[in-house]
Amino acid sequence: MLTEEDIMINKFAQEKINLEQILNWFGDFETQIQRKIIRWAGQCLVQSHPNEETFNKAIQLIPLKPTATTIILLKSYNLKIALDKIEILPDYEIKKAFISLISIFKISDTERRNTTCKNGCNHNWHNIENYN
Repeated sequence: MLTEEDIMINKFAQEKINLEQILNWFGDFETQIQRKIIRWAGQCLVQSHPNEETFNKAIQLIPLKPTATTIILLKSYNLKIALDKIEILPDYEIKKAFISLISIFKISDTERRNTTCKNGCNHNWHNIENYN
């Protein structure tokens, strides 16, 4: 069963909602819940299995300044270490962290849907249109 977080993150990745819509949703939560959502967005990213080329391309497409802390962390460390560091960033970095992770996930998951899962798969999150 997909959680609300799964549905929203995957709706964004599949362009069923835009950045403004997912940020409005994200902004409705208290900081502690936002941190849990960031942790889950990181797990979604890991599960999308980005290759190095896709990951590097996705980093360039994050709609933030390239000097944003999360972008620097993602460029400087392997994904697991970067995610660990992102999870403990100060509160004022939370929104940028979320934008960074969902932006990379969107590119990575789109690549996966267009290659590995092109002829169908059993990933229920790839059938997000079945969820309201």
